[in-house]
Amino acid sequence: MERNRRILIVDDQEDLREQLAKLLISSGQPSKTATLVQSMRARLMGLEDKELEDDKKELPQYDIDTAGQGEEAFEMVKAAIENGAPYAVMLTDMRMPPGWDGLKTAKKAREVDKNLEIVIMTAYADHGQDEISREIGTPEKLLYIKKPFQAEEIFQLALSLTSKWNFEELERTRRKWLEDLIRCMRKVKLSYDGKNLFPATLEALLSFTESTKGFIATWNEDSKSWKLRAQHSVETQKAEDFIVKNSTGLCESDTIQKDFHGQYLIPLKSHELSAVVIIYDAKTFNDQEWYKLMNLLVMTSNENLENVSFKEKQAANNTDTRNIIHIVRQIREDAEILKKKYEKEKDLDRMLERVDKVLESMKR
Repeated sequence: MERNRRILIVDDQEDLREQLAKLLISSGQPSKTATLVQSMRARLMGLEDKELEDDKKELPQYDIDTAGQGEEAFEMVKAAIENGAPYAVMLTDMRMPPGWDGLKTAKKAREVDKNLEIVIMTAYADHGQDEISREIGTPEKLLYIKKPFQAEEIFQLALSLTSKWNFEELERTRRKWLEDLIRCMRKVKLSYDGKNLFPATLEALLSFTESTKGFIATWNEDSKSWKLRAQHSVETQKAEDFIVKNSTGLCESDTIQKDFHGQYLIPLKSHELSAVVIIYDAKTFNDQEWYKLMNLLVMTSNENLENVSFKEKQAANNTDTRNIIHIVRQIREDAEILKKKYEKEKDLDRMLERVDKVLESMKR
């Protein structure tokens, strides 16, 4: 997942906020002296500056915005949330006449973004820390720093708080994935009959990948062909054309493929059934936990396909058995009629005995 390094600096004095912004931006750049030393060391070790390049990649690169008044900062925080690109940290001065002070700015910002890390900067004790914590709320996401402060303090604050925000965001995201998985697994498990099996399986996989388009098809071994079972927002002809065009590749697929002829492919295979799910606009994440949960959902879908297919096969076998029993009983009735007509016919007695044995064995 992409790290959020967005920081908002709020101060009524333009020179101060610009100076602080430049300070944070420069914290992600190595000094000329450090760069020279690292470059020389890399050449001496024959690494062709590789170590230097690796060091540069590890330095945090901040995305800095500034605001001169509390009202402006509040609108920027609100807009960032609405655009899906929230700030990780907001540093705000306490005194910012003639508008909102830092306390009100932080309080209003917290109302629209409960995850925002807030740092109050001031040279004056206008409000006690207890009052600030009580008014703003979520004290574990609130710091209070007095001016003047050292550049190293700001560097460390920015690094620690953006790292904290990203760690917590990752945990929130993973928790959402787990909740989505449980909900999707429930959909799959509730599809206990053949009628709902394929639509429910497709719906669950589309939901987990946050997709809106896809279809599911099964392989018929007797006819050596694929059969479309369910689709969502995909035209039947378009889905069938895709199946015909890529039939061989679908048969050979054993693992999830991110780019199967431009689509996301999920093979579902069991002893009783072979199926594939094609998703058109899947949203995936480069996170091992997401793939683990995805694999759990696929395993659950496979298990459910196998169970339902076995039940259908068993039901079909039971139906065939009942039909045979009905036919044998009909034969027996016909034989009884013949026996009454030909009482001395021994072959009919033997025939009745055999039919009774067959009926008895089929009841077991």
